[in-house]
Amino acid sequence: MNSPALPSFDQPRLARAVEALTPEQIDELPFGSIRLDESNQVVLFSQAEAKLSGYRRSAAGMDFFADIAPCMNTDSYRGRLERALKAGTVNIEFSHIGDFADQTRELRVRIQSATGGGVWIFMSRS
Repeated sequence: MNSPALPSFDQPRLARAVEALTPEQIDELPFGSIRLDESNQVVLFSQAEAKLSGYRRSAAGMDFFADIAPCMNTDSYRGRLERALKAGTVNIEFSHIGDFADQTRELRVRIQSATGGGVWIFMSRS
């Protein structure tokens, strides 16, 4: 049986495509994938995100904005996410400057609602 093709960062309904993958396949994606629950606790932090971002510690169960990425605890990142959550289903895309390994690196960020609650954060690096 053939494995399904891995989704691209620009694929419509990216969250649904990623949810159909195994954790090992998510780790193989060429972009970072993070799943947060409704209280911003990390449910999944892909190995691809760890490698690409330079964040090497275990992230599961940690508060994403307080413990992992306080640099993203801003109105332009977290505020945008919270406004989208209040409006309903989340499907936003924006750019963000700064990463663990390179504070000047530009990231393309896509955030989409996760099945069962919470969100997926996908980050592609230039």
